[in-house]
Amino acid sequence: MGRAAGGRPRGGAGRPRRHRRVGRLKRFARRRSRPRGLRTRPAGAALGVARAPGPSSCPSPRGEGVRVRRQAIGAVTVVLVLAGAAPALAGPGEDVLRPGERLAPGQALLAPGGVHTLVVQPDGALGLYALDAPARWSTGRGVAGSTLSTDDSGDVRLVAPDGTLVWSTGTGGSAGTLRVLDDGDVVVTGPDDTVVWSSGTAQPPSTLVGPARLTGDDVLASPDGRHTLLVVPGAGVQLQGPDGSVRWAPQVATAPQPAAATAAPAGAPQPGTPAAAVALELRADGNLVAVDEDGDRVWRSRTAGLGATSLEVDDDGTLVLRDDAGEAVWSSGAPIGPSTLAPGGELAPGASLGSPSGHLGVAVRDGALVATWDGEEVWTSGRVGAALARLQPDGDLVLLDDAGAPVWSAATAGHDGARLVLEEAAVLLVSPRGEVLWQVAVPADRVPVGVPAVGCAQVDGPVPEADTVRTRSGIRVHACLAEAVDAMVEAARADGVVLGGGGWRSTDQQVALRRAHCGPTDHDVYDKPASACSPSTARPGSSRHERGLAIDVTSGGRTVGAGSAAYAWLVEHAGAYGLENLPGEPWHWSVDGS
Repeated sequence: MGRAAGGRPRGGAGRPRRHRRVGRLKRFARRRSRPRGLRTRPAGAALGVARAPGPSSCPSPRGEGVRVRRQAIGAVTVVLVLAGAAPALAGPGEDVLRPGERLAPGQALLAPGGVHTLVVQPDGALGLYALDAPARWSTGRGVAGSTLSTDDSGDVRLVAPDGTLVWSTGTGGSAGTLRVLDDGDVVVTGPDDTVVWSSGTAQPPSTLVGPARLTGDDVLASPDGRHTLLVVPGAGVQLQGPDGSVRWAPQVATAPQPAAATAAPAGAPQPGTPAAAVALELRADGNLVAVDEDGDRVWRSRTAGLGATSLEVDDDGTLVLRDDAGEAVWSSGAPIGPSTLAPGGELAPGASLGSPSGHLGVAVRDGALVATWDGEEVWTSGRVGAALARLQPDGDLVLLDDAGAPVWSAATAGHDGARLVLEEAAVLLVSPRGEVLWQVAVPADRVPVGVPAVGCAQVDGPVPEADTVRTRSGIRVHACLAEAVDAMVEAARADGVVLGGGGWRSTDQQVALRRAHCGPTDHDVYDKPASACSPSTARPGSSRHERGLAIDVTSGGRTVGAGSAAYAWLVEHAGAYGLENLPGEPWHWSVDGS
């Protein structure tokens, strides 16, 4: 089968590239319990040195917690092999697989801190797991009974029972060793600790435990990874959002700052000019201080004496100082609200929804439902005396007054289970099938428009959601197809035909469809011909939906059928917009008819 995707050489996309792993990895050891902070290894603890199995290997003062985590991981992986196995097997509790050692099915490597586990699964795939998360990385489809080994040349190989190579790191000749690190990365390192391959799954911590210092070598990230606090060369300390926009930076105050004791926990620093900060220090007295190259203070949080002991980057895009009890002492500003309102959910005054980047927001204020872009209003329901927004279980979005009477509606009843979703440039009411029932689009002149990096002809495999866009008509497709889809939908509307539909889907979604349509076994999912499924469903990896190059078209909320006016319109006009029909499926249209 040859080498499969699933990891990458550090610093390059296609082949191993040698470089020395800097000391930052040691500082990025991620802790299971809060606060998760930058920590250093105990003096003398070399990177990845093997530990003897047993409770004595648990480092103080976290030994008891690590023992508990080890027991939990044993439950998750089910079949960690007991001591006394064959000499070629890696020892239990190890974080390293040396040349000549192997992992049998069900065996695992355990990161030194006990949070991350690399296990040879019963289905033969190699998977990386954290205690509180699904698989963070996998080699993909496996062969039951496969074993993992590091050969004498340093190549890490997953081999099926019949000797077939299922997957490898491609690091032969490196004399390397496989290691699982506390930051969640899986690496192959040479004899001098040079990293020659990495899974690319390292996670920065979300918390800085004081007293400590954040410099140009360090990064804090929110638990979901979307927000990062770092020192940008030439720009200083910045808290960046998912799109790279600056959500906070220390400012040189242009007016006296209020005393911390009278400031609300969510108060932002005083406006001014960005501070020329090269480091951020959480000092022993609880003050958060930005310093310049000379070590002089250019900004401070004014929280000395208030008990702040940790600095945390939260998933809502805020930077928060907390005391030992977890209470907020200071915050960088307003958080980004959740991006989804579920069926039955309510939005009261003072609460808000936010797009992932935080640019787009929705709130009830001044008696109206209002959508804003960077704080400026882009749409309103009108001042109707609204006190609350509610997404009814039947799919209708309504505004209610103080007496609970409806004063406005999106008129979308009849779609049970619909959700209100904020994407980067639109507010969407989406049915469980993915059809957009109602939307508010941000004016195009407000949203930066990028040029597609590739044309549709160059898209030859599944793409991540990040490579897709939601069109103005509400259909998610690859960026190369978006303009054509919008033009087609607008032309159809001009002819009295209203088109919608579902476009891109993830590989996980394609696998789920195959299990539902083709059968529950791996053979059903990966090998059975599409024509043997009901309805016909492409194999994972081959569907044009996974590439964002296909649409299952709807009209009036129903799947397009062969005798419908919508189908007749598509047959006559869709080709002009680069879409062809898959014979036998009047609803399925793609760039090549497959």
